[in-house]
Amino acid sequence: MEQQALPIAIIGAGPVGLAAAAHALQRGLTPLILEQDDQPAGHIQHWSHVRVFSPWRFNIDAAARGLLHETAWDEPDPDHYPTGAELIEDYLAPLAQHPRVAAHLHLNTRVVSVSRLGFDKLKSHGREQAPFVLTTESADGETRQFLAS
Repeated sequence: MEQQALPIAIIGAGPVGLAAAAHALQRGLTPLILEQDDQPAGHIQHWSHVRVFSPWRFNIDAAARGLLHETAWDEPDPDHYPTGAELIEDYLAPLAQHPRVAAHLHLNTRVVSVSRLGFDKLKSHGREQAPFVLTTESADGETRQFLAS
């Protein structure tokens, strides 16, 4: 019996986390995207009125762009400097809603610990081959564990 590969754990569904998920998918890997807020890039909402310091051309990841071009996405003007709200609305939300990404996105899921399956915090022989165990807590206090590589 062939062992199924574990997903790649990605903590956070902001610009870096969603780009990492796009790269994982591009390589045929399965991402496990854990986001503590109730929406992707929820932390950007706190500064959504602020304009970023670089234009769109430097804010859209190549692998993410490839996924988005599979949909009816309208790529923003590469010379425009987006606000945080535009970053979410015009890039991160469509990327998170892409079926290949959305299938692996867990919202309202805060990571409370990361460990190795069967090992404590001391160095142990074989530790590096053991899968990660991510313990999470949902907004309603439910705890859950995920195995990942």
